[in-house]
Amino acid sequence: MNGMVLVRALIGAVWLNGGLEKLLNPNFPGQFAASLEAGGFVSQAPPFFQDFMRGYVVPNAELFAQFMRAGELMLGIALILGLLTNLAAIGSVGLSAVILLSQGGVRLGTGLGPPEFLTINVLVALISVVILFSPGAKSVSLDSRLAERRPGLSPILINRRGED
Repeated sequence: MNGMVLVRALIGAVWLNGGLEKLLNPNFPGQFAASLEAGGFVSQAPPFFQDFMRGYVVPNAELFAQFMRAGELMLGIALILGLLTNLAAIGSVGLSAVILLSQGGVRLGTGLGPPEFLTINVLVALISVVILFSPGAKSVSLDSRLAERRPGLSPILINRRGED
């Protein structure tokens, strides 16, 4: 096992932790909706993203809360197991970007508070890009087992050509 497998599992654990917290909190959908109704997240987002949030997310906040739960759980499980890793890495970048935008995007901080440039969402997105392009991240995974059985799928599952 190489270090990239551990990195993949760690990023998966970050998503799984977030998803489990939301799953174990039966009030999460209502709390998420209340936060959005109060202007939380929406006011911090860039103007183009505020329009999306006001038009689609806020009116359907409890549904989006369920999507967040399911998305974080699925990303976590997929990355930990190495199942459809490339797709999960793309999803990880996408969800990190959505969360980052809802929190105001990337900006330089003042140095007096928590970091604002290299936030957890930026780091997760960057590491997910590395996972996406790293064949080593798939060396111990369900994807590698699938690629052994179906060599034609190797390029999309493990970023390597299979033995034809």
